[in-house]
Amino acid sequence: AWSYKNTSLMAQTFVLAATSHGLSTCIMEGYDARRLKDILRIPDRYGVPMIVATGYEYEEGKEEGKSPRLDVDEVFFGDVFGGQLHLDNEDDKDKAE
Repeated sequence: AWSYKNTSLMAQTFVLAATSHGLSTCIMEGYDARRLKDILRIPDRYGVPMIVATGYEYEEGKEEGKSPRLDVDEVFFGDVFGGQLHLDNEDDKDKAE
């Protein structure tokens, strides 16, 4: 339990330092720790209480050498791969009219 508290303090310090250098961060939990440890080859005796995603914030319209972004239609699909995603419910449209 103490090691998780220590890790949280270290993560907070990391987030503050990264922010002071112009980076954005996101502390995450709720991931599959077993798979993460397997992928990163972390020994079983260690736990992973949180992950901190770190990077440069995306600013709309600013294209300064950042990696290209895919259109939403190229990332999210409907019922099948490549199928168009419909976010609005057709039944709700009929009821509103």
